[in-house]
Amino acid sequence: MLTERIGIYIYFKQNKFIRQLKRYGHVVYVNTKKQYMLVYVNQEELDDTLKRLSKLKYVTDVLVSEYKNIKKEYTKDPV
Repeated sequence: MLTERIGIYIYFKQNKFIRQLKRYGHVVYVNTKKQYMLVYVNQEELDDTLKRLSKLKYVTDVLVSEYKNIKKEYTKDPV
């Protein structure tokens, strides 16, 4: 069975911390210029991972992806 995964955007202070942040989930994208990365984490481990990441000194911000809340199917309203 497939596990539910959710994306987390992690903003960090310096690029040298990318290697340490790789252990928190599956890294999909890293932007070294704006210093953030997109990591996928299991839904069950989301709360624990967010708490651990927010305690790190080199992490400036952690955001959860809003992709699950976006409307994906569009229908034309009958007039």
